[in-house]
This record gives sequence, C-alpha cells and structure tokens, in this order.
Amino acid sequence: MSVLLLLVVAFFAATLQAATGFGFGIVAVSAFFILLKSTDAVQIVIIITLAMSIVHCYKIRKIIPSYLVKKLLNGCAIGYPIGIALFYFADTETLKISVAVLILLMCAQNCFERFRSRNQAHQSFLPINGKYTGIIGTISGAMASALAMPGPVMVGYLSQCDLEKNTIRAAVIATSTISYSVSLILQMSIFGIDAQTWEYSLMLLPATFAGLFFGDYIAKFINPKLFENIVLFVLLGSGANIIVTL
Repeated sequence: MSVLLLLVVAFFAATLQAATGFGFGIVAVSAFFILLKSTDAVQIVIIITLAMSIVHCYKIRKIIPSYLVKKLLNGCAIGYPIGIALFYFADTETLKISVAVLILLMCAQNCFERFRSRNQAHQSFLPINGKYTGIIGTISGAMASALAMPGPVMVGYLSQCDLEKNTIRAAVIATSTISYSVSLILQMSIFGIDAQTWEYSLMLLPATFAGLFFGDYIAKFINPKLFENIVLFVLLGSGANIIVTL
C-alpha cells in the first residue's frame, strides 16, 4: 500500500510541478516524510525532481528569462551551504515545522497582497532587483539543499512581481534545476546516499515522468487567475497537512 501511495504522490506532484513550475517538493516531501518516516525523503525528492527538471527545462529553454535566473542563483549560492547545515543539525520534526511555518507565512503574505490590491485603483507589484532576488535566492537555496523545496519561496515572490505566468514558471523551473543539481552533489559528497534511496527513486521515475507530460498538457488551460489560485491553494494545503501530521 505504501508503494502505491508513493507512486500516486509522485504522479500528482509531478503534474503540479509541470503545470505551475513548482509544487513537487511541497507535496512529495511532506507525503514522503509521512510514508517513509525518514530524512531519506529529501534525497529521494532531490533525485527524481532533478531528473524531471532536466527534461522539463529542455522543453521550455526558449522562454527561460536568463537575466532573472542569474539574479536568483546569486542568492542561491549563499543559501546552499546554509541548507546543508540545517539538514545536518536538525531532526525530521524540526525540518517539518520549519517548512510548515514558512509556507503558512507565505500564504498569509499572499492573501494580504491580494486584499491590498483589491482596495487600490492599480495593483502594486514587488520590484525585481538585487536586494529582493538575493534574499529570495538565499532562502530558496537553503530550502533546496535542506528540504528539496527551492520553488515555493520563488513562486511566492515572483507571483507578486509584474511578470507573466509562463515567465514565472520558466524562471522557477530553470533555477530549481540548478539548485537540485547542486543539492544532489552536496548530499552525495557530505552524507552519502543509500542504495535503497536510489531504488526508491528509480521506482518512482515512471510515475514522475507520466505526471510531467500530463502537467505539460494541462498547463495551456491554466489562465493567470487560476494560476494564482492554484499557488495559494497548494501552499495552504501543504502547510496545513504538515502541521496535522506532526
């Protein structure tokens, strides 16, 4: 039963990731933590998401905003070692609580911005500059190496900038691909990866790629408003799910 649940989670999470540019880590890490009861969940998600992201990144390579990806990666470089330190010193429960708190804070901030924009004649956007992208990139890099979740904080920020849905999606996928690559190298070099972790990862790849292609198909039907609602729903649901299962 647990294997079947892992496959279902992998398919659903990959569909969400392909359709919106993020979500695999949020859904899979929280679910894998529950099913496997081990920090191996993070390494499994890093491996299978990297494989999926490489394929996905190649498919959208023509629309990747390289200027934005470079800005975010500058911050990620600072965050990667911070995340590895957190992964080493923190236990599973602490990591889960940290994820839940961060996600719910992002939900609250997202709701606040929505409320404020409704009471203004013109919607206000967050700026895209070195300060903001540096901070967001650092948090994203730390979450990538500690929790296999580089996407949520980037989506939370970029969805409040003056950017189109596909630009946000491409920027997050491209940045996450680099983050997963670095995270896997760090995990292998510092902690090592068990044979069973590789076996689980290989077992979940077919369901993951099935979800990837299905998510790519439905992405064309997601308009900007629906995209914003999906982002908020996934963040809120994932944060609440982690808290309930503590």
